[in-house]
Amino acid sequence: MTNCFYRCAPGSLLPKWVIIWLVVSTVLCIMDVFYTMMRPLTNRGGGWLSIFYEPWNIYADVDYRYADPKDLVTMATGRVMTIELVMNVVAVFLNNRQSRHTVLTVFTSSAFVFWKTVWYMVLYIRQPEGTPEYINPEASLLRQIIVFWIADGIWVIAPLLVMIALWDRLAKNDYNEVHSSEEEEFTKKDLASSVETDASA
Repeated sequence: MTNCFYRCAPGSLLPKWVIIWLVVSTVLCIMDVFYTMMRPLTNRGGGWLSIFYEPWNIYADVDYRYADPKDLVTMATGRVMTIELVMNVVAVFLNNRQSRHTVLTVFTSSAFVFWKTVWYMVLYIRQPEGTPEYINPEASLLRQIIVFWIADGIWVIAPLLVMIALWDRLAKNDYNEVHSSEEEEFTKKDLASSVETDASA
């Protein structure tokens, strides 16, 4: 299991499961951005687009922000997500080219997704008195857990796992580059001092 977590696919700089996550999450997040940007056409009963967005509308039955076409938070997060999507597509392209920038791009994109999702979920925890309730109070606790907390939690756990899988490689690469440059500098100084010693002799 540990080997599968860290081992890269043949001809790839990333573990296979990371590539699958990047592709699947990118497709789902593109649909998510369109859902929030095209409301109310994507809302249930708003138009023919709602047919393709029934899973999102099931989510909106619990999270009222997604049901509201004028909600600024989901509009803003949708716009921020476009940056993450571009970075994911670039990362897959870089991985296919085996670019040395692949791992750093994926790590950065995952950090964005992780913190954006954590920030969004924190909005629903211990809200100040007088704040509008955005979780449907008529939804059962089980439905709230499955539809809201688990569904959103995937976009916290998966990016976190990606960062964990890539963290050690980033640290080692950074350390090795600094270490090798220091060694190179010391070697140059040693050569220079030896040449001076030979010249004085």
